[in-house]
Amino acid sequence: MSESTQETSRGWIGWVQIGGILAVIVVAIVITMVLSGGGDEQGAEPPADARVPVEVVHPDVAPHRITVAATGTVEAKALVSITPQVGGQVREVSDSVREGGRFEAGEVLFRIDPRDYQVAVQRAQANLADARSALAEIEAEADIAQEEWRATFPGRDITALAAREPQLEAARSRVMSAEADLNQARIDLDRTTLSFAFDGRVVASQIETGQVVSPGQAYGQVYSIGELEVVVPVPPEDAARLGEAEGRPVQIRLEGHDRPIAGEVLREGAQLDARSRLINLFVAPEQPDALRPGLFADVVIDGPELSRVLALPGTALSGLDQVHVVRGDEIESLRVEVLDRRDRTVFVEPFDYGEGVIVTPLPEGAIGRQARILTDTDEAADPRESGDE
Repeated sequence: MSESTQETSRGWIGWVQIGGILAVIVVAIVITMVLSGGGDEQGAEPPADARVPVEVVHPDVAPHRITVAATGTVEAKALVSITPQVGGQVREVSDSVREGGRFEAGEVLFRIDPRDYQVAVQRAQANLADARSALAEIEAEADIAQEEWRATFPGRDITALAAREPQLEAARSRVMSAEADLNQARIDLDRTTLSFAFDGRVVASQIETGQVVSPGQAYGQVYSIGELEVVVPVPPEDAARLGEAEGRPVQIRLEGHDRPIAGEVLREGAQLDARSRLINLFVAPEQPDALRPGLFADVVIDGPELSRVLALPGTALSGLDQVHVVRGDEIESLRVEVLDRRDRTVFVEPFDYGEGVIVTPLPEGAIGRQARILTDTDEAADPRESGDE
C-alpha cells in the first residue's frame, strides 16, 4: 500500500472516533434531561410537608409546695474544754469521763483533793471574825467619843476625826475584804469538783486518778447533746425560694439511719461562704440524741405553699426561663417565671400556652413556622382550659 493510501485511511479513522465521542455526549445529555424532569410529570413525587413536627403537653393549674433538698453535716455549736479552775491532785474520776461517754447535767466528772481549799476556807473565816471584832471595838470607841463631845461641846456638831469616822471606814473595809476572801475560798472549794450544766458527751479526755492538774489548762473536750445542729449549705436562690427560712419544718435523714427525724430551721447564716458562694441554714432536730458530730444528713425543707402553678417537664424549658408553644398552628417563644424545680419537673407561673407546650427539641429557625403536632401527651385535658387562668 502506498504512503498516500495509508494517510487517507488514518484520516477516516480519526473522523469516526470524533463522531463516536459526540454521539456519547448527546446520549448523556438526553438521559440527564429525562431524569431531571423531562419525563412524564405524572410520576413526580409531591413536595414534602414544610411544617415542623413537635410533641406538646397541656399542663393543668394545680397547687404546689416549694421544697429545698440539700445535704448537711451534723455539728456541735461549741466544743467545751474540760478545764479545772483550781489545781491539785485528782482524787476521783467518773466512769463517764472517757471518749464517747455520756454524762448528765450536774454530774460530777472528777474531784480534786479539797483539803487545801478547806483549810483556806477556815483561814478566811478566822480573818473575817477578827475583822468584825476590830470593827466592833472601833464602833464602841466612836460611841464614847460621841458622848464626850456632846458633854464638852453641847450644841456643836462633832468633827469627823473626833467621831473616829476614818477608823470606822477602815475597819468596815477590812470586814468587806475578809468577807470577799471567805467567798473566794468557798468558791475555790466548790471548784474542786467539775461538772457541766448540760447533758453531754465526751469527745476526748486526759483525766486520770492521781493526776495533778493545773488551773486553766484543758484536759479534754465535751459537747452539749441539746446543742447539736445540722449545718446545711444551700445556694442563695434556694434560700430565697423558702422566703423566711426560720421556723420552716425539715425532714432529716441521717447517714446510716433508715427513718427520718423531724426538725426545723433555727436560723440563717449571716453571709455567703467566700469560696462556695453558699449560705448556711442551721437546722435543729427534735431528737438530738440520734446525732453525732460529723454525720452527713440529707434534709428536705418545706417552703411556702403555692396555690396556682403549672408543672412542666424539664425538656419544655429552653435556657433558664424560656418555653416554646403552639398558638394558631405557629411556633412561638415565651418567657415564663420559674417558681420551683424538682427532679425533672419545672413549676412555673400559669400562662396561656395555646395548643400546647412543646417538649421536643426544635430545629434552627423554627420560631414563626407552622407546627405539626405528632403526639398529644395529655389528650384528656382541654388545651384552652388553663390558658387564661
